[in-house]
Amino acid sequence: MFGLFGLFGKSKQMTALETELRTAGLHPHLLHDSIKLTVLRLLPEGGKAARPEELRSAAQLLAYAILGPRDFAEATSLREKDEVERRLDAVLDHPDSLDAQIVMLALKTDNADPVITERFQVET
Repeated sequence: MFGLFGLFGKSKQMTALETELRTAGLHPHLLHDSIKLTVLRLLPEGGKAARPEELRSAAQLLAYAILGPRDFAEATSLREKDEVERRLDAVLDHPDSLDAQIVMLALKTDNADPVITERFQVET
């Protein structure tokens, strides 16, 4: 994922994920690299061949979970906010899904917005 001790820079996947996080309104430096690496590893094939839409989708959900609905909508659009909220509605029905794992990552690392924490009522 990373070059040897950072000598070669970040992987293409990590750079692409960080770009998508920034587009979704979340500055990537606000997250530990371990969280971003975990998101990549949750993607098919460990993120090694992640398509741009997979990275965008994961970044949007993670950004929403951390920023909350209002800040996410301000950074993106109401349409994107509504789309992510539809995905969140399905999380409880599909607890093993990629979306559920991303939400749990935000919750378990204490990065989730209070609205998300309350919505999922998870004890950390």
